Amino acid sequence: MFKILLIISFSLLSSCTSVELAANLGKKVFLKKDPSDKSNGIYKIGNPYVVDGKRYYPKKDLNYDEKGIASWYGPKFHGKLTANGEIFNQYKLTAAHKTLPIPSAVKVTNLKNNKSLIIRINDRGPFVNDRIIDLSYQSAKKLNLLKSGTGFVRVQLLRSESLLLEKLAKKGQFPEINEIKKRTTPPINQVIHSNVSIKKIGEANLGFNSQNKSNEKKKKGHIENIQKKVQALKINGKSYKIWVQIASFSNKKSANILKTKFNSIKNINIKKTNLKGKYFYRVRVGPFSEINDTKEIYNFLINSGMEGTKIFVE
Repeated sequence: MFKILLIISFSLLSSCTSVELAANLGKKVFLKKDPSDKSNGIYKIGNPYVVDGKRYYPKKDLNYDEKGIASWYGPKFHGKLTANGEIFNQYKLTAAHKTLPIPSAVKVTNLKNNKSLIIRINDRGPFVNDRIIDLSYQSAKKLNLLKSGTGFVRVQLLRSESLLLEKLAKKGQFPEINEIKKRTTPPINQVIHSNVSIKKIGEANLGFNSQNKSNEKKKKGHIENIQKKVQALKINGKSYKIWVQIASFSNKKSANILKTKFNSIKNINIKKTNLKGKYFYRVRVGPFSEINDTKEIYNFLINSGMEGTKIFVE
């Protein structure tokens, strides 16, 4: 009797179509779990893989911006494992993508009604036709895609949010997208700005990342050196400004993209600079009148994944 049941089971398994297998491979592991259970997610990019004869190449692409067809999934997969070991909850703002790192943050815009939503990528898929993203039930509902089932959308990776998600995931933390949005929204109108004239006197990288205790001594030394330099300038009656530089680019388009991502920060701007005959576009915040005034914005930018943030004194 056992052998007969075994034969029937294999027969049913082999009757699955290649489309069904392609739609589910790498997207869900069929283990029934309660969505309230603790998940064991990991940060994942993954190796190239093949589904239904097509090869996909997962990669970290901080400039990802694509238009295409979105679909959605929900009840059938609710409570099952995602591609990186998290537990899928159809009522969360999540989605599946074929190549972006898990987790990543993307802005999805329904190009029919211009509704947009920030969503966390935590799964692989979809593997049907040329669809570019598979939204959770809740995400599709908010974008008005439930009834139609699919829709033409634009998917844009959010750099700072994605880098923060990566950093937290590598520490075993997987916050929902709403928590990430709160952490990447900087304080507004809390910066003191000076009105002194600009006179270039040098630059310094403070590098005071509050999360790295091993560098505390070095950080303190950097701050003291800058404070001494500023104090000397004050004594000598020289004017100066202090800036927080997020990044520098050789093309203005990239600088504008980064500026847009942090446009909630007051007095963020782009400065065109000529260095040894080459032009660079610096995305920066300021000016500030005191070194201590830069710490809050600096730490926010570092925690948002902008590891190259520097302090400049001009």
